[in-house]
Amino acid sequence: MADSRKNPDLDAPRHPIQVVARRTGLTADVIRVWERRYGVVSPHRSSAQRRLYSDADIRKLSLLQRATHAGRRISDLADLEEPEILALLAADQTKQAGNLLTESGIDAAGSQYAQACLAAIEQLDQPALEQALSDASVALSVPELLQQVIAPVMKQLGKRWEEGKVRVGHEHLATATVRSFLGHLVATANASNSGPLLLVATPVGQNHEIGALMSAVVAASDGWRVVYLAPNIPARDLTAVVKQQHPAAIVLGITYPPDDPQIIQELRLLRKHIPDNVQLIAGGAAVNAYRSVLKEIGATSVRDLDKFRDHLRTIRKGGQNG
Repeated sequence: MADSRKNPDLDAPRHPIQVVARRTGLTADVIRVWERRYGVVSPHRSSAQRRLYSDADIRKLSLLQRATHAGRRISDLADLEEPEILALLAADQTKQAGNLLTESGIDAAGSQYAQACLAAIEQLDQPALEQALSDASVALSVPELLQQVIAPVMKQLGKRWEEGKVRVGHEHLATATVRSFLGHLVATANASNSGPLLLVATPVGQNHEIGALMSAVVAASDGWRVVYLAPNIPARDLTAVVKQQHPAAIVLGITYPPDDPQIIQELRLLRKHIPDNVQLIAGGAAVNAYRSVLKEIGATSVRDLDKFRDHLRTIRKGGQNG
C-alpha cells in the first residue's frame, strides 16, 4: 500500500494507543487487529516497545471507523488511500441523504437540491451551500424551495446533530447561510410590495429563527410588506414597534422549548398592550404546547406554510379573526 503522506509533522509518532482509541472511537483491540491483519497503519515503537501513532495515523483510522460504521468491510478498505476512502464516505452520505429525504416525501426535484445542500454542509463548504440554495431558488417555486429543500435540510441537520454526526460548526455554518439567504428573499420580495404590514419575530427565549424567516418569505412572496424583527424579542419591545408601525398582523415563531412559562407571560403581555384589530399568528415546532394560551389571547396557530398562506389571504379578504 502506497503512502501518500508528505507532512513530517503529521507523521511524527507521538500518541499512545489509548489516545488513538479515544480520538477515533475504535477500541484498542480493534486498532491492533486492523494493524496486524490488514496493515492499515504502521505505528512507531518506542524504546519500551510501546506503539506510538502519528496524527496522520489517527486521521486515517478515523476515516476507516466512519466507513465501517456505515456498513463497509475493513477488508475492502484496507488497501485504499485517504482520497478513495473520502470518496466512498461522500457517496454513502449522499445516498443516505437521498433515502432520508425520499422517506420524508421530498420529490425528485427538491431532493436534488436538498442533497447538494447537505453535502455542502457536511464539507463545511459555504460557497457550495450558497450556490445550491441559489440554484434551487431559480428552479423551484417559493413553496417548493421552502418545503422541498430548506425545511427538510434543516430537519436532517438537526437529526444529524442529535446523532452526533455533525458538530456545532456545521450547524452554525448552515444556519448563518440559510438565514442570510432567506433574508435576501424577503428583501427582494418586499421591494415591490404595497400590501398590509406584517411583523415577524420570535418571543423571548426563542433563538431558532429559520421557521420565522420562512414565514416571512411566504408572506412577502404573497404581497405583504414584511418587517422581520429578528429572534428573542421581548413583548414590550414588540409592542413599541406595533405602536409605531401599525401592522395588520404579527407572526411569532415558537420552536423550543415546549414548556417555558416565560413565553406564556410574554404572549399575554403582548396581547394586552396591542390593539384588538392586530391579529396574532403563531407557528413552529412547539406551537401545539402553547395552544391553550394562544386560544386564550385569540391567536391563530398554524402548523405548516400552506395553512399560514391561506390564513394570510383570509386576513386580506377581511375574513374572520383567528
